[in-house]
Amino acid sequence: MLRLGPPVKKPVGGEFDVVVIGAGPGGLSAAMYAARLGLKTVVLEKENKPGGRAALAPIVEDYPGIDRINGEELAQKFLMQATKFGAQVAFGERVVDADFSGDMKVVTTHKGREYKAPAVIIATGVSTKGLGVKGEKEYFGKGVSYCVVCDAPFFKGEPMALIGYDDHAMEEAVYMTSIASKVYIITHGKKIEASEAHMSVLRNNPKVEIYEGAKLKEIIGDGQKVTGIVIELPDGTTKTIPVRAVFISYGEVPSTEIFKKAGVEVDERGFIKVDTHMRTNVPGVYAVGDVTGIGFQIVVAAGHGAVAALEASKHVKRLKKKMAAK
Repeated sequence: MLRLGPPVKKPVGGEFDVVVIGAGPGGLSAAMYAARLGLKTVVLEKENKPGGRAALAPIVEDYPGIDRINGEELAQKFLMQATKFGAQVAFGERVVDADFSGDMKVVTTHKGREYKAPAVIIATGVSTKGLGVKGEKEYFGKGVSYCVVCDAPFFKGEPMALIGYDDHAMEEAVYMTSIASKVYIITHGKKIEASEAHMSVLRNNPKVEIYEGAKLKEIIGDGQKVTGIVIELPDGTTKTIPVRAVFISYGEVPSTEIFKKAGVEVDERGFIKVDTHMRTNVPGVYAVGDVTGIGFQIVVAAGHGAVAALEASKHVKRLKKKMAAK
């Protein structure tokens, strides 16, 4: 892993001005802005590296000012900037509880550590849904995966299937074409919702077969590894396709249950509701990036983070002034 900037401090709980939950583009942008504004800032990240899903991108070429960069390297640059201005980052700290009832919000991690602050910025992102089809659980880790960048290289030169329909899925399919002998795209009953930039690449690649509207019915194997998939075509007939790996990139589930219990409002899909200032319904609590269901782009999350930090700074200053007047 590329290392940039000074060593990251390792906080172990305590009081701060701002607690940021999640070290993806939104969280780290928020931390950078908050720290630069002079706020004592901590970032809690359940994984052991920064970036979230952005770090998995093999190539990022739509972030303003940067022509072309690896997702992990971009994440490290976000981390470097945040820590340069004084933000502290605690990796391997999974938030398990939150109390937003008072002026001082309390966030508790799985290690039993409490982080307190008048402002909390939620940047927990999303996770990919499973499909619940026959063979999915049985062959997970034996050819079934939810992370193309992580696992596709293990099946280099083999035929692979990608289950998905949105822009993120098609971006992953483009990457798969550089590794697989054949790429089968199954949209699982959906119409493709992806940019023409990705689709033109895929449609013009002889290694790619797209089954729009087809559904994945079963993942088959020999008990040790995946050997193929069974799909149902739009006309109701079935087709068996030999593949060695199946990558599921189908829909996102926001990581919001803990915050919902703490009183934060979410929409019917589970995404946190925010206003144009990234404020939730709870004063002093903000949400940024994919967890809001808005954009699903690195640049959008980064912008969210900046807005939330600016608003959090105003909130913290108002609260400190109020407390000093007592």
